[in-house]
Amino acid sequence: MYPCFDVDGISSDKLLREWQWLVTGEFQLLAVNAFGDLFLEDVDGVVKRLDIAGGKVSAIARSKHDFERAAKEAESKRDWFLENDTEQAERRGYRPGKGRCIGNKIPRVFAESADVAENLYVADLDEYVSFMGDLHQQISDVPNGGKVRIKIQPKPEGQEDAKS
Repeated sequence: MYPCFDVDGISSDKLLREWQWLVTGEFQLLAVNAFGDLFLEDVDGVVKRLDIAGGKVSAIARSKHDFERAAKEAESKRDWFLENDTEQAERRGYRPGKGRCIGNKIPRVFAESADVAENLYVADLDEYVSFMGDLHQQISDVPNGGKVRIKIQPKPEGQEDAKS
């Protein structure tokens, strides 16, 4: 099974760089699921889940202790850690280790991703989480079901340097 709680050496600052438009403040990374969702403790001790596929953040536990206790429950394993999806992906050969995650070639936020048989791949965690943060920021004003046109191009000069 994916090493969800083995986060030593993984930088929450780096992971959250492209999510600052949605996730503000300081956080400690507590866990990450196989699909790159982050579990973060804020300065008040509240644990939040950043769902990178859906582009949403939500409070899931009042404390780290509550989170760790709840994370052992079957419902949390299924809902937070996507245990069934992870097992299915692993059976198909997608076994990311620490610092990696299972990504979608066509992000799940797009309806077109559902019709692609081989939509998964093993991605670098930092790169995939960053990509998804940038993508969600760009489409944050598009209504549900709205049409978008994807153009891949470098960020404008100076924008990358400001985040380094």
